[in-house]
Amino acid sequence: MLLLFVGPQYTNDAQLKFPADYREWIFLSSGSGMTYGPQARPGPPLFDNVFVNPESYRAFLKTGHWPDKTTFILEIRASESHGSINNGGHFQTDITGIEAEVKDGANWTFYGFPLTAGTPSATAKAFPRTATCYACHGTNTAVENTFVQFYPQLYEVAERKGTINPGFQKLPITTAKLIQLIETDGWAKGKFALEEAAAHPPDPAVLAETSLQAVVARLVHENFAQDAVSLAEWATARYPQSSVLQESLSEARTAAMKKN
Repeated sequence: MLLLFVGPQYTNDAQLKFPADYREWIFLSSGSGMTYGPQARPGPPLFDNVFVNPESYRAFLKTGHWPDKTTFILEIRASESHGSINNGGHFQTDITGIEAEVKDGANWTFYGFPLTAGTPSATAKAFPRTATCYACHGTNTAVENTFVQFYPQLYEVAERKGTINPGFQKLPITTAKLIQLIETDGWAKGKFALEEAAAHPPDPAVLAETSLQAVVARLVHENFAQDAVSLAEWATARYPQSSVLQESLSEARTAAMKKN
């Protein structure tokens, strides 16, 4: 049964009441070891799990904007590598922090719920406006005061709706979107997207040798051989010592010759 979201609830002294059902809300994304977060630290990476109330999520899908009373919960968890059948990577363990962000009219306010033996307090005071989270969200977010750039499905919605904040530096193109762009609009558009990504170091994943090789192979497989040649030539110029890309270029040229 879906629970009706009645908006954020407050005590008489303006403390935010803990929304105990937040794990029944919409899960937006999880980051691992992201260093911009409030509890960045050395050692095993922390996981940042982000939830938003369902009504606001559905509204965002329609408009690309967050309605009044939107409430985010950031759940921070520790991680472990050694356990059960796991041989690599990390899985989540204890909660180490719970924070909230609430939209109230034109303002967004942050709250932190203190933990006692891993259990969050029933209420939370608002962070003072001098807290670094306000300045960070005020200058680095993709949509309004929220890190939509880290929520893949919603970032696509914001791009379609044109609601990305003015001045926000768009995310670099992904491998899958590069393939789609080249197949739909041709190599010239693909080249522009790659050069745009290369202009803002550090290099994103799409510029890795293995990523470029995979795109070339996919284009050859889907009968876009000439575009594959153009991409492979661009890639080998970027990585002239790469034997993998040289081989990909040769295979793409062979496929293009057969097609002609």
